[in-house]
Amino acid sequence: MARYHLSSRLRRTTIVACATLIVIMTLASCASNPLASGGGGGNGGTGSNSEPTFTGAHAEDYSWAYDRAKRDGSEFAVQALSDGKLAEAEVQEAADRYVSCMTDKGYTATMSIDGTSTIYHPDQTTDQAWADRMHRDTDTCEKESGIDYLAGLLLMDKTNPDGKNDISMIIDCMRRHDVVDNSMTDAQIEAELNATSPDTYFSRIPLDMADPNYDANKAKWSQECRVNPREL
Repeated sequence: MARYHLSSRLRRTTIVACATLIVIMTLASCASNPLASGGGGGNGGTGSNSEPTFTGAHAEDYSWAYDRAKRDGSEFAVQALSDGKLAEAEVQEAADRYVSCMTDKGYTATMSIDGTSTIYHPDQTTDQAWADRMHRDTDTCEKESGIDYLAGLLLMDKTNPDGKNDISMIIDCMRRHDVVDNSMTDAQIEAELNATSPDTYFSRIPLDMADPNYDANKAKWSQECRVNPREL
């Protein structure tokens, strides 16, 4: 059975909910591992060279997130993963650190342990310059806080604990929630999911609430099905 490889980077989609309230929804695993397959809840330990060892269904993703956090200088994420496992309390602390970082930059923000965030800046309008700055600030705070590396791992552990989520489950979920047209075959849906082109069936689903074609159900489940197809 084919396995769907989720991109491990916390893929953000910004949705303008009102003037300067931004809702950020994150998808999937940990940091940008092109090999991520659902291999590892952190149930490991520390190896002889003092580097953590990861085991379990998502070991590859844990290892990749740790290496990337170390490379990027995200001290909290490295510390959280250094024992080879991840606790929900550590992800909550990363979320709190993110909120504090954004507050220091003048935003009012929230961050949940699944990586979903809202951002509000009362003194700005959402022009392109502001949006660009918001994205830069968000990226900085995600990395410094460690949430960029940790939220996706915890989400995988909860929604795909055995690493058995696959493409057929994702397709079934999308059909169940009317995300895809009935005329599309499973092969066509799989091709669209795995396409590297920026213009795909799913990229054309509006995620901006201000878009006249916005459909809340499709916006939610086009992403949720890829992360949690079994709706655990």
